[in-house]
Amino acid sequence: MNVKVLSIEPAKETGTFDVLVLIGTEEHKFTMTVDSHIVAEKEIQVTNGDKHFSQTFKFHQMIALKISKLVSKVYNNQAVELPLDVDESYYKELAAYV
Repeated sequence: MNVKVLSIEPAKETGTFDVLVLIGTEEHKFTMTVDSHIVAEKEIQVTNGDKHFSQTFKFHQMIALKISKLVSKVYNNQAVELPLDVDESYYKELAAYV
């Protein structure tokens, strides 16, 4: 699956982002949210995509995870250089945790 994240823009509602993604030659716009929760005195963040996002990446969970991580970075004011190609390199992702 050839996927490129073109933009991640804050929407009007706090913690909500409009994400523009190119899949092959088609542009798709998704709405994603980031919610913060306190668990055991530590903050955790949960990133969710809209129904279109979930259906589009239903069988491409690694791509969904990587896009979610990019949205989380934007939420946390970390630098993200876009456009960015996103692939399904599961083994590269695993290597980062080993």
